[in-house]
Amino acid sequence: MTQNFIIHQQAKQYQWSGECFLSIKSFYGGSADYQVKQREYKVDQSNFLILNECTNYRLTIDSTEKTESFCVFFSPKFVEKVVADNSATDEELIDFRVKEQSGLRIFERNYVHQGKVSELLKMGRKKTSAGQEALEKDEFYHELLNAILEQNRNALLDARRLHTVKKATREELYQRIWYVKDFLDCNYHRSLRLKELANIGLLSENHLLRNFKKLFGISPFHYISTKRIQEARRQLLETDKSIQDIAFDIGYSSMGNFSSYFKSLVGQSPSAFRKGDI
Repeated sequence: MTQNFIIHQQAKQYQWSGECFLSIKSFYGGSADYQVKQREYKVDQSNFLILNECTNYRLTIDSTEKTESFCVFFSPKFVEKVVADNSATDEELIDFRVKEQSGLRIFERNYVHQGKVSELLKMGRKKTSAGQEALEKDEFYHELLNAILEQNRNALLDARRLHTVKKATREELYQRIWYVKDFLDCNYHRSLRLKELANIGLLSENHLLRNFKKLFGISPFHYISTKRIQEARRQLLETDKSIQDIAFDIGYSSMGNFSSYFKSLVGQSPSAFRKGDI
């Protein structure tokens, strides 16, 4: 296949493994799990995942409800032309003297739904369901890829917070720290060790800890503690599970630890929060 394409389907169970074009993955009404070597990503209606060309991955959907996928794939030739156009002068474009550029690498990570990329995904998903004309679809591919490139430029600026001598080293370090963050989003309910996280990022434990704090302002432990309490709040409000079951579901081995962390972050006990007490 040499052209851009879109996969817009619904399924309760689905598995696929292999590699493909530069792509953006979004899911609604459920979630999908991606395995990329030792890395893990969970994609649901709150985020979207970008994977580069030739990244080998395994996709799994396993849900009791239908999960809607909206995934866009960009052919290598299309990416080369768009990237080249973005770096060319008006004179070069007018004279068709633009040289195609290869080797583009986007930061592979989960991105929270916000901004231009999310707006275009929402529009594309709606238009694809209703039916798109060829010209409209052509424009969509260009607008979405340009939005992804702009988002990547912003990520490059964000990477400057990691102080290293070489630009390439800084960008590689930034990518590896994000590998760990996305892994934590999938596994916050597990009992984890710093060594395991360091292996995910291919970094030493001290190097990971220092730079994770630089990038996100907190340590991995405090990050998963916040994730756990966010999920506890949701379950306390939206389910009738017992407080003990919720505590164990999100990774706490004792009610004492759960209650202590919950109160320190929320300002009240789990039972008081569920009752709506102040």
